[in-house]
Amino acid sequence: MDGEEMKAPVKQEKKVTFDNDIKRISLLRKNDKTIGILFLVLLAASFAAFLLLALTDEFTIYTSLPVMAVPFFVIGAIFYIVNRRFIALGVIAVLSLIAYLIMPDSVLFILYLLVCAEGVAMVIEVFQRLIFYEILSRIEQINVKEKTDIVDKLIMFFFNIPVDLDTRNLKIEADLSRNKLPIEDMVSCMIISLLFCMFLWIYLFLNPMFSFETEGVPIYTFTIILYISALVMPWTVFSTVNARIETDYRSFKLYDGFMSTFKRMFLPAFAAVLFLIFALYTGPENLYYILMSMAMIIVMTIFTSAMYFTSNELSMVNDILDKWGEFHPTEIYSGFDSVRRKSSLKDDIPGTPRRNPSECFSVDLKSRAR
Repeated sequence: MDGEEMKAPVKQEKKVTFDNDIKRISLLRKNDKTIGILFLVLLAASFAAFLLLALTDEFTIYTSLPVMAVPFFVIGAIFYIVNRRFIALGVIAVLSLIAYLIMPDSVLFILYLLVCAEGVAMVIEVFQRLIFYEILSRIEQINVKEKTDIVDKLIMFFFNIPVDLDTRNLKIEADLSRNKLPIEDMVSCMIISLLFCMFLWIYLFLNPMFSFETEGVPIYTFTIILYISALVMPWTVFSTVNARIETDYRSFKLYDGFMSTFKRMFLPAFAAVLFLIFALYTGPENLYYILMSMAMIIVMTIFTSAMYFTSNELSMVNDILDKWGEFHPTEIYSGFDSVRRKSSLKDDIPGTPRRNPSECFSVDLKSRAR
């Protein structure tokens, strides 16, 4: 053909591709979006008010912090009103009045504990609905991508995912029932919260402008603990549904990986706090502050966990399980032997078609009990 040699068609190697539509799976309901937007608006307004107060002569940075609890208070109050829990609101009002007459500082303690904690539980649920399938969809592809972005690397770090782990075989607990509070999850939340507070204590001990208050409860600590709880507790959803990566040997549980990351950070932070306590003259006021912080972390975690697990968890977990079939129509078969480069499927039997290991599936036809 005009002196040109015919070239044999080059057989292109088949590449594994992924459907990005899985990232569009959303657990957010209409009211969840409303709560999320309201929280962000209130957070911005509270932060602006916090800055204005901190710049005045009457308030310091620390005494201005309670205004940052307004977003949780408003959302908690809305929860009581929408769910018609008017008796509970009346009890809270009466307790607050009695506390004001006996010990005025304790009023904020009651409002933080009974109203703001419910607001934290609502925000936790919204955040869990926002991140759950987004994170799982990234984890599923994370170690088979040609290139990972910064979000993928952060997920690998926080969940302690090994770089050589095939992350495609994700599973969750299909039949889930809860008849008591998850004590282990609550304890792990306390541990991580204490870790964050250690970093806070390090900052406070090194800050010469900070003065400890020995009269009453240091109210600003409540606000900080509210935000710590809102950051720590959402990750328990991965423990609740037992999200894991199945391998030929043992399951890699995502929440265990998350906890191992923070436990590695726990000891250095604890050592730093001990060093500062011995290196600096802190006095009994600082010890009082640390003990009060630990006590409030425990109390707030228990109350927030109780409110979340009794009011918010059930509907969210059911939505996760209902969407699982859409996220994972089939379970990826994990029985591929990478050493022999052979699937544990009996491909050597005559009549059984050969297949690419990346295309091995084991269909799960079990239906979830409702």
